[in-house]
Amino acid sequence: MRWPNLLLVGVQKSGTTWMHRTLSQSRHIFGSTPKELNLWGKPDYLYRLNDYRAKFPAEAKPGALYFLESTPHYFHAPSPLADIAQQIRDTLPEVRILVILRNPVDRYRSAYTHHIQMGRLPYTAEIDEVTDAQIMLSTGLYGKILSHWQKVFPGIIVYPYDRLEADPAELLSDLFARLDLDCDLDLAGLDPPVHTSEQKRRRLGWPVVPRLSARARAALIAHYRADIMHLDSLVDFDATAWLADERPG
Repeated sequence: MRWPNLLLVGVQKSGTTWMHRTLSQSRHIFGSTPKELNLWGKPDYLYRLNDYRAKFPAEAKPGALYFLESTPHYFHAPSPLADIAQQIRDTLPEVRILVILRNPVDRYRSAYTHHIQMGRLPYTAEIDEVTDAQIMLSTGLYGKILSHWQKVFPGIIVYPYDRLEADPAELLSDLFARLDLDCDLDLAGLDPPVHTSEQKRRRLGWPVVPRLSARARAALIAHYRADIMHLDSLVDFDATAWLADERPG
């Protein structure tokens, strides 16, 4: 058995399922099954470590250099209940940490739509509610969260979801280089990293895919503005572009 040495920790609705599945196709990377093991942050995590480690048998992929787990719920700031980043560091001091950050306004809409899909919220064609139910708002405070994770893991790898959407092959090439691996994936034959809204609408039988109202979008941009400015000082991409994003829905 091996300990995981690569964790994809967030964020929700940012292509983590696609990333886990794609990276697992490399001979260098063994990806856990299931993708999300949901260990860190649990009150009993210390008692579950043996079961967790058993998910990474060395013989499952001989020659693999990285053993990957991907749970987007890990990316949180410390709370009175848990400091997930520190828990991971205390147990896995050599682990590499990867996070993909999506425009928090778009992530809120996607999360809200997901909770409609799961029956937690009623269907609506236009999302006008701005709420922290299901921690939909606080999950998007990336600057606050990342500043803590960078203190615990100074080498954390951070990508914007926009880059994954625009050119997944380029992002994967860069990631493999950062992991000191030769990229053995078929970059020309990659599946698209996201499903279109129309595909989702058809699958769920909705008349239209829920969209943000203009009022809700403006409120969300205002809510995240200061944190996005903070985030911009922490990353090597232009996070402030999210503030100029006035796309409807």
